[in-house]
Amino acid sequence: MKTREVSTNKAIKAWARRLLRGRRAPALLLLVMGLLLAAGAGCLPLLLDFAASRAVLALPPELTPAMDAGLRWGRAGGTALAVLLAALLCAPLRLGREAWYFGGADAKKRSAARVLYWLQPRWALKATRFLLALWLRRLLWGLLYLLPGGFLLGGTLWQARADGMHLWLFASAAGGGALLLLLGLGFYLATVQRYALVLPILAKQPRCKLRNALALSAARTEGQCAALLGFQLSFFPWYLLGLLIVPLAFVTPYITQCRACKHAELLNGGVAAGV
Repeated sequence: MKTREVSTNKAIKAWARRLLRGRRAPALLLLVMGLLLAAGAGCLPLLLDFAASRAVLALPPELTPAMDAGLRWGRAGGTALAVLLAALLCAPLRLGREAWYFGGADAKKRSAARVLYWLQPRWALKATRFLLALWLRRLLWGLLYLLPGGFLLGGTLWQARADGMHLWLFASAAGGGALLLLLGLGFYLATVQRYALVLPILAKQPRCKLRNALALSAARTEGQCAALLGFQLSFFPWYLLGLLIVPLAFVTPYITQCRACKHAELLNGGVAAGV
């Protein structure tokens, strides 16, 4: 069984390389555009801080309780607005990129129209809703799995810094917290693989509902989450190579296409086109 799984993964990676032949330029362009857009969206909080600081300068030195509350609520509302605007900017291109890469893995013709489709207002809003829903679910799973170890490790470090601790007590508590945190991280990474097919499903069936995409993704990845995580981790050497910056032009499109091929295999019941 293990040999069959490894050979399948090798075949998927070989199929991804064939799909990228002659298409590496548009594949890289989509990723660069997404990176630039994400960087621009990341500047929104800086603009928010600048606007808030200017607003504070316009206020009188002694703030009334109403002004102070209004300033706090304004900051909170501005932060929420910045997150929403960032999602509205990045989500449509994220789905367009998913449609382009996954379309090739699903034996569909790839063109700019598959990307531009998701830039239309109606589908852009749907893409944003799906991505925010996935982000929230991953956040909740992260809190569930990572908080216990984080609390134990953080509490130990805080206690040691505040009052001091015996060396062996500190080592055992900090080691236990770190181990629990790593264990929680492993469970978290495996659990969130159940959502790996939600975006490919939406790219393939734009009219599908969120609950249906979540249910189908969970069904197709049932019993495969650990294997899917292992497939993702198999690219770790490529990630290290990407730290050199220059190979990113080759590494990033290749990894993205490999993931799309793996998702197509799972979504099509274990059969990937071209493998």
